[in-house]
Amino acid sequence: MSPRLRALCFTAYTDNLRASAFVDGLRDAGWEVIPSRGRGPRSSPLELALTVLPNCWTALTSRADVAVGCKPHLNVTLPLLICRARGIPTWLDIDDLDHGYRSGLGAFLVWATQRAFPKRFDLVSFHNPLLRDHLVDGLGCDPARTIRIPQGVDLERFARARRATEVTPERPVAVHASHLNRACDLDVVLRAWRLVADRIPRALLLVVGGGPRLRRFRRLATRLGLDDNVTFTGAVEPSEVAAYLATADVALMYATDRPVNRYRCSLKLREYFAAGVPVVCNGIGELTEFEPFTYQSDSTEEAFAAMTLRLLDGHDDGRQALALDLVRTEMDWRPILHRAEGEVARRLGLRSSRPEPPPATATAAAEPAIGQPVQVRLSPTRTVTAAPPDR
Repeated sequence: MSPRLRALCFTAYTDNLRASAFVDGLRDAGWEVIPSRGRGPRSSPLELALTVLPNCWTALTSRADVAVGCKPHLNVTLPLLICRARGIPTWLDIDDLDHGYRSGLGAFLVWATQRAFPKRFDLVSFHNPLLRDHLVDGLGCDPARTIRIPQGVDLERFARARRATEVTPERPVAVHASHLNRACDLDVVLRAWRLVADRIPRALLLVVGGGPRLRRFRRLATRLGLDDNVTFTGAVEPSEVAAYLATADVALMYATDRPVNRYRCSLKLREYFAAGVPVVCNGIGELTEFEPFTYQSDSTEEAFAAMTLRLLDGHDDGRQALALDLVRTEMDWRPILHRAEGEVARRLGLRSSRPEPPPATATAAAEPAIGQPVQVRLSPTRTVTAAPPDR
């Protein structure tokens, strides 16, 4: 038996779910993966700063057949340059237009520290076709060294029949799951939710996730008079997300019209699909491609609220079933990453001893995704257990 491929994996942020999926997928394909370790607050500028030198040291001293980087921040690109200088093939994945989240000097600094690096690596992957245009036309990457790896979702976490729970039988529930950082457009959702609560006073918005802007959004909810209509869970583990989504009657997805939202593919949208929850969204960026599978509105707060009210009133036509079929057949991370691993190995001249990819999870929603009951926190004083359905 040939020895396993050994990969160093550098990720800009330790809670980057796409990076975690890459690590899991490479391990599933038989690779030995050595991931970088985070330091400092997760998803913060301090984490980026504190991990530059340790990652460079790992790149300088570790044996590897390939070096993988997720996001073109300096704590990833500098270690990859060291690996390349040592003759180790390098692979960089780019999943965002990072400078698009900021403006002014902040945007310039992010752009300036990223623009020179992607073209230097042996392979650059992306998910949104517009990102390829940015890489090739904007950053000078060789088209032959780019590869598209679509955004996926871990279907095993959602592989059980969605059912109405007894969590809040007297209240209609909407869910918004997001990492509450610069990428999040929750402020618009909250203002639209104010209009929903005016019509349905018992309606509850469950905001699932933490992040650096959690306090800011809590203050906004208070200013809007929504303390009784919005619950913030704070940070949750990825394995818990499915249980929270199972409590919802509708999921809310909103994207403001800015360049960064046209260059990204939403993981949360795919998680909503996998959970079988009807999705209300507006039509920005890739969301326009999913019009047959979502309930789309104009981008005004009034239109978004009106579509949300329509779904909470029960006026849906079953599009979530179409979305569930779509995510099962096209968006399962395991076959996506098995195919990608083989292509990456071929492009970089590496041996690939991967097993045959498993079939898409055709019956994903029929089996329990969560082996043990997960406690769902709906308020500081109320905790409910969302257990798997009776078999």
